Parts: sequence; structure tokens; C-alpha cells
Amino acid sequence: MMNCENKAGFISALESALMMYSREKITGLEYRRIGQAAGDAPAMEEMVVSFPRGFEKIVDITGDSCIAIMKDLAEVLM
Repeated sequence: MMNCENKAGFISALESALMMYSREKITGLEYRRIGQAAGDAPAMEEMVVSFPRGFEKIVDITGDSCIAIMKDLAEVLM
């Protein structure tokens, strides 16, 4: 599976689209990179989906392609 090159930018674009057009009430999406990678291993990456009243869902997107990120997000929103 090919990596999504600019996950932060991609997630930001998804956030804009969802906040404007989605029936699902979200208050934001955030990309986080956790720690430093050792050797060839990728650093941990996650997407935080924020909902009203402070509820958050954290999704592991380490190594995900852009399509895989959208699939993970769709599962959170269903």
C-alpha cells in the first residue's frame, strides 16, 4: 500500500469538506505524528476526530494511504 505523502494536508482538506458538507457533526480533524522513527520504521501517526462535547476518537493511520485514511474515517463516522 502506498503512503499518503502529505497526511497533515490531506486531513486538513478532509476536515474542511466534512465541516461544510457532512451530516455528521464533527468539530475537527487533526493529524499527529508521535515519536521518532528508529531505523527504517515509521513514526506512529494518528488522526484525531473531534466531536461536540469534547468527545474524541483516535485512529492509527501509520503507513496508511490517503484512501485508507478515508476508509478509517468513514468507519469512525458510521
